[in-house]
Amino acid sequence: MYTDFGYIEEGKFGKPYDLKLIAKLWKFIRPQSLLIIISLISVLIITLLDLAIPYLTKEAIDRYIINYARELFIKDDQSMHIRNFLSRYGDRLIPTGDSQRFLIPSDVVQSMDKRELERLQKLGFISEKRFYVNPVIAHDKKNFPEFISLEEMKALKKDKIIDLRAMDIRGVLRLAIIVIFIMIFNFLLNYLQVFCMELSGQRMMHDLRMSAFLHLQSLPISFFDKNPVGKLTTRLTNDIQNVHEMFSSVMVNLLKDSLLLIGTIVILLQLNKELSSISFLIIPIIFFITLIFSNKARDVFREIRKRLSELNGFLQEVFSGIKIVQLFQREKENLKRFQNINDRYFMANLRQISIYALFVPLIEVLATGMIGFIIWFGGGKVIQESLSLGTLVAFLSYMRMFFQPIRDLSEKYNILQSAIASLERIFSLMENRKERQDSADLVRKEVDGEIEFRNVSFSYNGEERVLKNISFKVRKGENLAIVGLTGAGKTTLFNLLERFYDVDEGCILVDGIDIKRWDLHKLRSQIGFVMQETFLFAGDIEENIRLGEKDVNGNRLREVSRFVNAENFINRLPRGYQTQVGEGGERLSAGERQLLSLARALYKNPKILILDEATSNVDPETERLVQDGIKRLIEGRTSIIIAHRLSTIQNADRIVLLHKGRILEEGSHSELIARKGVYYRLYEKAFSN
Repeated sequence: MYTDFGYIEEGKFGKPYDLKLIAKLWKFIRPQSLLIIISLISVLIITLLDLAIPYLTKEAIDRYIINYARELFIKDDQSMHIRNFLSRYGDRLIPTGDSQRFLIPSDVVQSMDKRELERLQKLGFISEKRFYVNPVIAHDKKNFPEFISLEEMKALKKDKIIDLRAMDIRGVLRLAIIVIFIMIFNFLLNYLQVFCMELSGQRMMHDLRMSAFLHLQSLPISFFDKNPVGKLTTRLTNDIQNVHEMFSSVMVNLLKDSLLLIGTIVILLQLNKELSSISFLIIPIIFFITLIFSNKARDVFREIRKRLSELNGFLQEVFSGIKIVQLFQREKENLKRFQNINDRYFMANLRQISIYALFVPLIEVLATGMIGFIIWFGGGKVIQESLSLGTLVAFLSYMRMFFQPIRDLSEKYNILQSAIASLERIFSLMENRKERQDSADLVRKEVDGEIEFRNVSFSYNGEERVLKNISFKVRKGENLAIVGLTGAGKTTLFNLLERFYDVDEGCILVDGIDIKRWDLHKLRSQIGFVMQETFLFAGDIEENIRLGEKDVNGNRLREVSRFVNAENFINRLPRGYQTQVGEGGERLSAGERQLLSLARALYKNPKILILDEATSNVDPETERLVQDGIKRLIEGRTSIIIAHRLSTIQNADRIVLLHKGRILEEGSHSELIARKGVYYRLYEKAFSN
């Protein structure tokens, strides 16, 4: 887990299943409880209906399609065997009108012990002859049901057989209609279940993405210094989509498969314990194979996620700097780097394919082999009349159901592992600490404008100090200029003042109050920042000036634009203030973007103004406009200006010269020139021509 603004690295995860992650996800699942409950109830009913269909098939075969009886002869000298038989099954025998001749229903024959059946057949009590019992006569409540031998039935004409078996035909039709209604009801329930689960999943994904995005925006700049944008984008897109797939596809189907598996096992045991016990011998083998598969699949899935993040990060980097790539002809070098990353991603996916290519067919072979064994073993039982044909058919159907959840395991495990890895990364990201607000009693008053750096030292990496014991004070309304060579630490001063980073030693005071005690939102709302590299958002001119201000004041918008000399170029644009600037303001020149940044700062009406090399990238004419805009902008405000061009800070009230993180000189322009120190030499070089 990342501490001090970093996050867990790809591939360094713990358990494949983590209940703590599910507990964290529950915060986003809970608002969708009603939809989820409806979906789960639908799944329960769907599973019960699925389990009912094979049983109805068995009933259709045994009760209506194959309905026969065997003859039983009771002699005067009853043996112990026949007396035991009558004591158990006497109430289920069908009378024939002959006191010594009865018919034994097929279900009684199948339930008898095989050795007992063979013994009674050898003794002549039970014959091999089979009879069809006419249920129509039995239904009409006559004293003796009509029956006919199967040999005699074969000699009847088709219409006679239809008349004779009319009740059986109606029974099969009734069961067929029930199955059709089950399928229709099943379809409606499936629609309801999928709709509710997908809706709840989309809402959960929406809330999770919003929460992650909100958290990311609140993280300090140091976090983004250490984490590529491409990886963070992957967290908010691919990873959250993986969680949605787990939620909508795996969680519900996992419940359904579990219920289906349990229900199938219970019904198989009810149908035939001997056949079930033999069939269940395959379970330890499947469990062992699944355990090996899960361990190997877990590692390869994490490798895939790691390589995908690398791929996204590289693509983001390349396309963000596409102009530099083409200018310095880096296409071939980038292609080589991309090929290496892409090859690693390809090989990780290839390992995944290899694992599934072995696991899925292996389960299929085991399933097919077991079904083949059941056909052989169960078919023998049917021939021996110790098992009904309907039971065998239903048993085969339930065995297919038994293997279906195991077949689905590969796909579900794929999604589950990918989602668990994604959840780890998302919540690891969201566990990074937000920008520190050290005091519970935060200051939220209006800023007056006085700034003081008191013995400030700072390093970005915790080792090499960029600033070393810096102390200076800026009075309210004063214009302070910071000068120095590249790397002197000028921009770092502003990063610390804005609390993008916190000082290692010393403190920074605003109006005599440590900035750690200021409410960050309030503090930053009072500081205007004009950067060297102006960043504009994709949108129009107006949106980039007001930057989120809800109350649009058109007059003020034009007033601040006119004040900083930006209105002239805005009016020349095709749609004026509604002109789209493009991504990053690419449709505007560097000078135009700089003028817009001045307008943006003035529209905010800050008490403190910071300008970081505001004229370094513009032509002389635009520089004149920008300088004039800056001069107007800083009037009446506490301002700090960084500039390489010494001509831009000659009129500053005071100048601070930084060198390698220390203050070398401080004073007005004329005072520093008179000292003829480092500032004098820099100024002399700048204007030697």
